[in-house]
Amino acid sequence: MSTQTNNLQEEQHTFSADGQQLHYRVIGMGTPLVLIHGFGVSSYLWQWTLPYLSAQHQVIVVDLPGHGRSTYVSPWCLRAMAPLLAQWLRSLQLPPVALMGQSMGGAIAAHLAASAPELISHLVLVSAVGVPLQTTYLQLVRRAFHSFFQPGNGSYPVELVRDILRPRPRVLWQAGHEVARSDFQRELATIMQPTLIIWGERDVLLPISLGYALQAALPHARLNTFPHCGHRPMLAEPALFSKLVLDFLHEN
Repeated sequence: MSTQTNNLQEEQHTFSADGQQLHYRVIGMGTPLVLIHGFGVSSYLWQWTLPYLSAQHQVIVVDLPGHGRSTYVSPWCLRAMAPLLAQWLRSLQLPPVALMGQSMGGAIAAHLAASAPELISHLVLVSAVGVPLQTTYLQLVRRAFHSFFQPGNGSYPVELVRDILRPRPRVLWQAGHEVARSDFQRELATIMQPTLIIWGERDVLLPISLGYALQAALPHARLNTFPHCGHRPMLAEPALFSKLVLDFLHEN
């Protein structure tokens, strides 16, 4: 199905496996670039970057199970996401894709790059979970609330706000606890793809110190920071953010 959103022509699709149904959108033409959002939001997190990224790539944005328009089967398990996305990518029969994940989606992207390296050509991790957070679920909730209203995160697309406010306490509870106790250090050490890490220096949800720890854990990574941004630099500075990503993909 094709629709027109913010003057971008997009196709909407679903993929079903293991009782889960993934909703995803395809925008643009060219080599594939897959975008994975973080906890509690949806694929509309990337909306302001799509005009830039889709001018040079076929951009595929997916709603994770229990988020956006995707369904999920309880319990929600963080380590089940990468195998599910690997099934989905294999069904699309694409060449190796560039993969970008933000926050919780960064942990999923890293896990996918480590467990199915033949599917992934490049990796971009934005304010990403991966190393131990050394915090509790309740502390993360407080930080997330602060982050949502923090200056330096830019404007939120209406569709994203709608998805954030949709009631789904069970998936948020389960996914939040999964994130709080996550540790992907073993997987990070095996990632061989060229990797770009992007972080906002004013991030109150996942402080910049975690960005440096993530860089140290990855064999082939470089870190770029946004001095005036919080947890979501793709919303705060979409043009500059997109240029950084596109330059990285074209240089490597």
